[in-house]
Parts: sequence; structure tokens; C-alpha cells
Amino acid sequence: MTKPSKEDATPNIDWRVSVYETVESTQTHVFEKVAEDEPEGFVVQGLQQVGGKGRHGNQWTSPIGNLYMSMLLRPDCTMMQAGEMAFVIGVALSEAMNPYIDPNKHNKQLKWPNDILVDGLKISGILIEADSNDKGGVNALVVGMGINIFIAPDLAVSISKISEKPIYINVFRDEVLASINRWYKRWTEKGFAPIRDAWLKQAYGIGDEITARLPNDKIKGVFKSIDEQGALILEMPDGSDKIIHAADVHFGPKEQKKK
Repeated sequence: MTKPSKEDATPNIDWRVSVYETVESTQTHVFEKVAEDEPEGFVVQGLQQVGGKGRHGNQWTSPIGNLYMSMLLRPDCTMMQAGEMAFVIGVALSEAMNPYIDPNKHNKQLKWPNDILVDGLKISGILIEADSNDKGGVNALVVGMGINIFIAPDLAVSISKISEKPIYINVFRDEVLASINRWYKRWTEKGFAPIRDAWLKQAYGIGDEITARLPNDKIKGVFKSIDEQGALILEMPDGSDKIIHAADVHFGPKEQKKK
């Protein structure tokens, strides 16, 4: 009898999904459970959101017909390591899309730090919000995502538009949760390295010139890679590397062609 690996022996996440016809924000709903010591695995799905949240406080348009959900995770990690979760979720979500997107017809890629693109058009976004404990570590992560299943805004695409396989929102939701379970366990047991490798194989725009927009600055350089914590590595005109931990990134002419 084969002895189970350490990863196989790690308990699966006990996903507990609550579905609401309308919510203001799935993120807000899950955050309400953080202070109540709710165990990880609590999930809120909204069939539509009237106040969906994106990065930097941006609103996420959330009509009926797509998958909007947030989940509670409680990893034993530092606040710096918490930033790796965007890549864990991105790789897992991309994997869940594989049965629906023919790689011979469409190009699915991961855009730093938290978007999934198909043929250069956005199909999904991820939002990670952290709650720290009194020791400077992570008390909880609230992981939110919006996936275009049947409806897509301008300059975006939906899975149903490009998939030859029928897709059902709640079936896909469970496939996403199963994939997150696998990659979250891998990250917990083996660290960021296998996540980083999987992410880089799907990375959008490596070798391209990009602009990283910071709160008070703009930095242009060539997208070289990501480092061991997931930070963006930009190669500057003088050949030096610039490490960017958080920014909005724009790919210039490549993104203009989509418009």
C-alpha cells in the first residue's frame, strides 16, 4: 500500500457555501465573519452584487449571469506571505477554466498580479484583503473573485462566449473550490516556489515594456519576471532591476491594440 504524501494527508478545506440572490458585496459579507472566529472555508456567493468591490476601492460591475464569490481562509503565514495568495488563487482559477477553454483556439494568461485574460481580454479578477493578528501575522484572508460566465463588460470576455462545452455557474463554482483546495494545500506544504513556476508558465507580457503606476510615481521598464514573493521585476533602461510590490500595470501598445 502506497503511503500518502504529506500533501495528501493534509485535511481538505471544509467549504461551506451560502448563496444569496442579491448582496451588496460578497467581500463585506465574509469580513463580517472574521471577527466571529468563523473557521476557514466559509464562502458567500452572490447571484448579483449591488456594491461589488475591486482593487483600490474600484467598483466591480456584477450583473446576474456570472460567478461572484468570496471565501475565508486562515493560513499560518506572515502579512508579506499573504500577497502570494493572489498567485495561488490565479493558478487555481486558471486550472478550473481549462476544460472550458481550448488552448488550440484561445490563449489564456495570468496578468500580474491578479487578473486572468483570454486572448488579451479580461475574464476574471481577484481581490485579496487581509486581517492581521496582534503578532503581525495573518488572522484571516478574505479572497474575492468575479468570473465572467455569461456576461462581460466592454473590453472583456465571458467563458460561455468562447467555450464549446456547456457551463453551469454552480457546477463551475464547485470546480473552482476544488482547484483552490489543491493549490492552497500545495502552497501550505511546499511554499511559493511551485506556485511561482506554474504562474510564470502562463504569465502575460513577459519581455514587454510596461508602466507600473504607483500612488505618486510611474515607472517604465521591461517585465522580466516575478521574485520569490511574487513582486514584479522590471528591467530598467540601464540594465538594473526594479522590484515593484504593488502597482497598477499597463502594457502600452499591447493593451491599446485591444481597444
